[in-house]
Amino acid sequence: MDQRDIDALLEGQGHGVVSLCRDGEPYSLPISFGYDGDAVYFGFLEDTPNPTKMEFIRDGATARLLVTDIRDRFEWQSVAVTGTVRALDRDGDEWDDFVATLDDNAWFMTAFEQSDAIDSLSGWKLQVEELRGIEQKEEAYE
Repeated sequence: MDQRDIDALLEGQGHGVVSLCRDGEPYSLPISFGYDGDAVYFGFLEDTPNPTKMEFIRDGATARLLVTDIRDRFEWQSVAVTGTVRALDRDGDEWDDFVATLDDNAWFMTAFEQSDAIDSLSGWKLQVEELRGIEQKEEAYE
């Protein structure tokens, strides 16, 4: 996939699976995310005491996001984004960018940002260090 197709998938899909690792133990979970062309933004709701996802994520950790668009077994696209994650400060300059990016292309509603649930949301930025895109297109045979 070329960069234009990779960007289109990341901007258009808005959801994927992020994988984290702690002491050699992998942990993957589905997330909603926003992509601004340089970084991926996502949030974790801390809706239970000691959620597992919060045990695996930490500033400076490497994470991989896998985003797929599977139309059928002969036509699909897949992008893997690898990079370092960093926690966003709710009072910092990037928080507004985080919310705006999610609002642009994540499975995220602006109304959520204004609800009580926002108090349990932690924001994260995955700085893109590596992008890999592959695709399979259905071919017509005569």
